[in-house]
Amino acid sequence: MQSITSGKPVSSPIEVKGSVSLKNGQILIGKVNKVFPDQTAEVQIGHQKMIANLEIPLRTGERYWFQVKHPIEGGVVLKALDSPDLNVSGLKGTAAQLIAHLGMTPEPAATKLAEYLLTNRLPITKETFQSALQWLKAAEAAEAAEAVLPVIKSMFIQQLPFVKDVFDALFTQSKGEPFHKLLSDFKQQLQDIGAVTRTAVKLMEVLDSLHVVKQNQLQQNGLQNLVATWLDPDSTPEMKSGAFSLLQKTGLIPKGITESVFLKNLMDGAVARSGMAKNSVIDKLHQGLQLLSGAKNSAFAKVEEIETTINRILNGHDHEGANLPADIHSIQRKNISAEKLFPLAFQLLQSAFTEATAKKEKDGKIEVNDLIGYLNMDTEQIEESKGKAAELLFQSLNKLPEAQYVRINEKLVISHVLETELQTIDFTNGPSVAHQLKEMTKVLGLQLEHALINLSGEDMKEFPNDLETLKPLLLKLLNEQIPASIKEMAEQILNRITAQQILSQENGPIQNLLLTLPVNLGSIQTDLTLQWRERKTKDGKIDPDYCRVLFYLELERLKETIVDMQVQNRIIKVMVINGHGAVLEEAACQYFDMLRENLGKMDYRLSGVSFVKPENEKERDLRVKPIPFSEAGPYSGVDIRI
Repeated sequence: MQSITSGKPVSSPIEVKGSVSLKNGQILIGKVNKVFPDQTAEVQIGHQKMIANLEIPLRTGERYWFQVKHPIEGGVVLKALDSPDLNVSGLKGTAAQLIAHLGMTPEPAATKLAEYLLTNRLPITKETFQSALQWLKAAEAAEAAEAVLPVIKSMFIQQLPFVKDVFDALFTQSKGEPFHKLLSDFKQQLQDIGAVTRTAVKLMEVLDSLHVVKQNQLQQNGLQNLVATWLDPDSTPEMKSGAFSLLQKTGLIPKGITESVFLKNLMDGAVARSGMAKNSVIDKLHQGLQLLSGAKNSAFAKVEEIETTINRILNGHDHEGANLPADIHSIQRKNISAEKLFPLAFQLLQSAFTEATAKKEKDGKIEVNDLIGYLNMDTEQIEESKGKAAELLFQSLNKLPEAQYVRINEKLVISHVLETELQTIDFTNGPSVAHQLKEMTKVLGLQLEHALINLSGEDMKEFPNDLETLKPLLLKLLNEQIPASIKEMAEQILNRITAQQILSQENGPIQNLLLTLPVNLGSIQTDLTLQWRERKTKDGKIDPDYCRVLFYLELERLKETIVDMQVQNRIIKVMVINGHGAVLEEAACQYFDMLRENLGKMDYRLSGVSFVKPENEKERDLRVKPIPFSEAGPYSGVDIRI
């Protein structure tokens, strides 16, 4: 990922010998420590000392307001404005002087901004002050002023372009609204208005690929998953009964009948289903049920012989016809009770389901739908059942009051179905996680600018695919005629994506990366925030020996959970910050040896894992703003080569 560079920096930095960077036009307070004969002086700005050229002689030991001017031969010229008025009381008086020097109108918002800039020793120019004041006033009108000043500070410290697009992106990020919720709400709004434009339709597809769960997704797959739980050979009896009960609540299976009665009705109605869609799965099921129906009505063979014939049908031998082998007809006929045939009927259903789901995804879904159609021939009822299944799942997912009327065994099934439907990443498989994260960064459009800058002519053939991702589609949607509510939400999501790009930047030999992705952990939707701070090797690659990785998750029961991993010379130290540290440590200690062993296989050494509560202010801040590296400031240092 590459950081965006839209807009220009506010001014070109002037390198001061032996000191930090200053900017043209910046106003600051400094103390003259020493005056030299060649119109230079040692000036102390805060804790920094510098040699500066002076336009006029000044007195040693006095404090002055200085304004930075253009450099001369690598140095810096400081223009003395006047001495701070010692008779003016404290910070408010100094802020008033600053506003006067900038030629601005004194007003409460300007005073508040000036005091903040002075207190935090941030660079001040008229241009940056005017921009920041405009943003502060707009935020005050929206009752969000408190979040503005820290964002402005972050822009200064990281030397980001001081433009509105960058501010809007970081300001939206600072609000801390869950990213997955923004995406889900946006998809719901698109669905409510009816996604009629091609851009809106493509956005719906992209949001689907991110597994942003809403009721329409559950409607597509929910009923299938209930049928799957009922027919899955690995389901417990409790799960099977819960799934059957839920299928009755959806109307797919008539209410008030037992599973045995339903299976009996299937056998009795096998002949009436002769006109159903034909495929290998349904054909085998149909042949088997016809066989059972004949066996029940005619009572002409042993159960064991019928079972043998059904196995032949399921294995693909006799499914062209349901007739029994000739040697079976010669067996003395007996009365066979329907109860003895029910397990065979259920076996047929399970085999049909297993075979259908084992096929390729597209074909498997078609055959599972055909299987549902075989269970209930009323197509209108099936559509209604899909809606009711989605409603049941959606109520539980969102913990709506209606969900409390669900029985215990039904709750087990709903939890299982939601977990099956929503789990998108296998977090036990490292390569799988890496692949999924890379794919999601592409889907979000985080690599759009990088592709525009770096793609060769040959690679540009694939570039249209990059335009079908979330960010470019949002940009395109904003240029179309859309309702104000849709536009506002599209801008928020666009700002969140842009903020990730802004905060993912190179800083000298250090690479910062910030990534927030919507993920599903079972039935829980949350955000996964990952932040890397890494050193680069001479060839520009990530140095695996030195880095810091921070994971941030909001979990249902554990709540705010932060994992801080630091790697120094391939020695790894892990700190888990959570309010339930003792419980987590007790649960996790059994895995420490396994972790140490597997890290050793990759030539890393684990120095320790600690569990702490978020007791201090810095750690509590992570809960609101999980980007602790964002205020680390620009890289400064000296490379020494011997």
